[in-house]
Amino acid sequence: MTQLFSSIGLAEILALGSSLTYSFTFIFLRQGLRSGSPLAGVLIMDGIVGSLALIAAATYGSLQTSSLIPLLWFAAAGCIGQGLGQMASFTGIQRMGVSRAAPIQGSSPIWSIFLAVIFLGESPGLWVWIGAGIIVVGIGWLSQPEKGQGGSAWQWFQGALIFPFSASILFAIMPVLAKMGFAIQSTPLVAIGAAFGSATIFLLGFRFGAGLGGEIQADRRSLMWFSMAGLSTTAAAGLFWTGLTMGDVSILMPLSRLGPLWAVLWSYLFLGHIERVTPRIVFSALLIVSGGGLIMVFK
Repeated sequence: MTQLFSSIGLAEILALGSSLTYSFTFIFLRQGLRSGSPLAGVLIMDGIVGSLALIAAATYGSLQTSSLIPLLWFAAAGCIGQGLGQMASFTGIQRMGVSRAAPIQGSSPIWSIFLAVIFLGESPGLWVWIGAGIIVVGIGWLSQPEKGQGGSAWQWFQGALIFPFSASILFAIMPVLAKMGFAIQSTPLVAIGAAFGSATIFLLGFRFGAGLGGEIQADRRSLMWFSMAGLSTTAAAGLFWTGLTMGDVSILMPLSRLGPLWAVLWSYLFLGHIERVTPRIVFSALLIVSGGGLIMVFK
């Protein structure tokens, strides 16, 4: 226990806080997607986060002193992660439910470790890789279709699993690009505003320019839930992106993705009438979280 607490610095605390606050986003999205479309949810959420961050950045003066190159890195991170990644994430939640899609998306630390080693020169230790391996086991166990769902494993992958799986890779690319920007300019509020704002513009162009992304549909009820998701994501992004200015991607990503355990708990408490949380789902989520814990303690 002493080793655990001595291993946690401010960056790690911020990443852990991000995982907790973002877990509420899963619940709000699940409720909103009952009557709203994934694209509408992404646009509303990204628009809220981007607007609030840019207003805050302008208020504190960091937006006015920003240079172009880091803004381009932040914008690229937003288009890949908050644009394409969130679309895949929302679709996965809609098709699979929170308690199954959230842990699969939690595999993004695996990809982020590889990317951080290749592009950022980070050197994670042996226990980081072991923790990532445990996460892989949890993902594999969770990814099997439930009895009675029908179809082969490949059909299950094509119809549902591919969305949270793709989201995990896209989310892993995002902090690596953000780090490129932070190497030039350490302004998290500007980074969040540029990332989420560019993602909103990117998705609008994707929808109306290429005709892809689905319908934009939101009634009053879904609008309320998507707006709540925007607020919880604003808090989560503020914590995580600030942590990125202080710590390594290979350490912070696993900690920020411990949300599956919270998401399973919230699903059991608040979404019991929508989806069933089985013992296998709980065990898989615990495996994923345990892998993240090893990475934190033995970093």
